[in-house]
Amino acid sequence: MRTFLVAIMFLSIISCGKDTKSKKETLKGTNPIVTETKEEIADKEENAMGDLFGDQIAMEIDETVFVIDNGTNRANEDMSAGIMKMLAPQPYDTFKQRMMEEPGEQNGVTSLGIIEVELDGKKVLVQKSMTLDETGEKMIMMMHALPAGEKTIMISSYFMEKEESKYLPLIEKSVVTAKLKK
Repeated sequence: MRTFLVAIMFLSIISCGKDTKSKKETLKGTNPIVTETKEEIADKEENAMGDLFGDQIAMEIDETVFVIDNGTNRANEDMSAGIMKMLAPQPYDTFKQRMMEEPGEQNGVTSLGIIEVELDGKKVLVQKSMTLDETGEKMIMMMHALPAGEKTIMISSYFMEKEESKYLPLIEKSVVTAKLKK
């Protein structure tokens, strides 16, 4: 009996060391089911966020005005105006179509219009929006988008409505100089 138990334990130990992965089979004429692990999904999400907020865009920014540097965004001293660069993972035409389908008001932000313009020979999609800051003053938010191969460069900015003439030309200068880093 003792020999029998030792043999069973020995076989159990040996079988524990074997590869126990099962083999997937697919019936003829059907496609295999592909599943992703949580780690693979997390990696894809991280890569997408890295693309969106990573520093992949070079552009000229007036550093005498936008003095606070946070990597992908810059702001003036009192944080009442700022500019941020992002890279959307979809082509410009897809991005443009999606933007045109967005509702006119979302989360207290009212779209004042979306138009496609030409700035210094570059095709640029421009969305101008308005919201109120914590003191009730009107704040303008701009989104400029331009083609970058299979992706879209987005330059988002904000400023107080009464300071539009001061900040918009600086922002547009940054937009026309924006390009992907090599």
